[in-house]
Amino acid sequence: MTAESSSNGAARRRRSKKKSRGTPAEPALAPPSRSDSKERKKTAAKAAPAETQKNPLFVITAVILMPYALYNGYLYLLLQHPELISFLCPSIRPAVKLNDTRQLLIVGTISSGTSQVARDLKNNLGLEIGHENAEASWSFVRDGTVSWFHGIRFIHRPGIDVNVKINGKTNNAGGEIIFLSQVKDLCRELQPQMGFHPFMFRDGICSLRQSWGDCWRDECEDIVKQEWGCGLRRKEDKKLHQRRDDCETPFHKVLHQERHPLRTIESLVAKFCIGGIQGNVQPSFLVFANALFPQHNFSEMSCTEAAGYYVYEYNNAMLKARELGRIDDHFQVEEATPCQIAKAAGFLESDSVYNPSRDRVLKVCNSQGSDSAANQVMKSTENRYNTGLVSLHWGDLLGGKHGSRKKAGDEDLQKRIRRLTQNLGYDAK
Repeated sequence: MTAESSSNGAARRRRSKKKSRGTPAEPALAPPSRSDSKERKKTAAKAAPAETQKNPLFVITAVILMPYALYNGYLYLLLQHPELISFLCPSIRPAVKLNDTRQLLIVGTISSGTSQVARDLKNNLGLEIGHENAEASWSFVRDGTVSWFHGIRFIHRPGIDVNVKINGKTNNAGGEIIFLSQVKDLCRELQPQMGFHPFMFRDGICSLRQSWGDCWRDECEDIVKQEWGCGLRRKEDKKLHQRRDDCETPFHKVLHQERHPLRTIESLVAKFCIGGIQGNVQPSFLVFANALFPQHNFSEMSCTEAAGYYVYEYNNAMLKARELGRIDDHFQVEEATPCQIAKAAGFLESDSVYNPSRDRVLKVCNSQGSDSAANQVMKSTENRYNTGLVSLHWGDLLGGKHGSRKKAGDEDLQKRIRRLTQNLGYDAK
């Protein structure tokens, strides 16, 4: 060994010693004790929920979206494609599509008790009846609908069902221009207080998650153009070899629901008058009333007058449709039972649309006694807006009353409502 190599080795040993003195050696790890193991398990258990809290989407998905998706899947199978699960239940009801006939449509003015009738037919007779809803691909309304707005089917459409005079001359082209303007007024904004939405007629191309915009306006205008007056027009149905109305969704029977006009006006005043009987009319009501019945300027009326002329025009349109045979029958809501309405609607007849619904109604109405709910006059439990708020008498319909701009004592509205009351079969004294 040379002197040089010996000196190099010594230098390396000195550097190694300095390094070891500058960097303390790591202590040897002792084996984990039993208490340490338990502590780590507790820490891990506490850490798991913290990770979940950091991801709220997981909670939202699990708690909200999953049940929502399951429910939509349930509706999709039962209402749109029941044939996919028919092997589980051979008697499952077939899908009811947009153009398929349903058994019953009931039309009646706002505040005539339509929600109560829909509820009693559904709960007491087990029928699939919708209120302001005829869309059967996502809702259980396959037996029929009770609706005020479906009455638009029996209101004359300007330019087609009724002649329009401009400057003293008949001008149907001008009537069509007026009509298109009325449609745009109805569809410009969503008015949820009026119980109308395009989805109540059909499942179109617009999503319910969309706000009211161009898509819904176009859908609304298309539906209103189609529905307005369609019940007054007839076309040949080659499939059924008979003439039927021109409406997109047909109904086997149509009934007119009546309520005493004074009581109806009272409820409308309680519902749509801002600040009470002396107050202003809600803008949403004015939009619909002015569009449907442009022969009146509802914007210049007192709230009582606006409600009164609306009740008069709506019911008069239904009475004219009855005279033409477009509406099959009628009933007074104050005196009717669910079974009486079902009979008038043809549910007990051999040619009813869906036999199991007929069998269900027959069983309930014939096997239960007269004291059952199905055979009792319906009691108002739904949408009781006017509970001791407004009480009207014939004198309240005179001009100059409750904010009326008419000449004091003007009898026009009073005479119209008296005449309507008699025509509906009520006492007009």
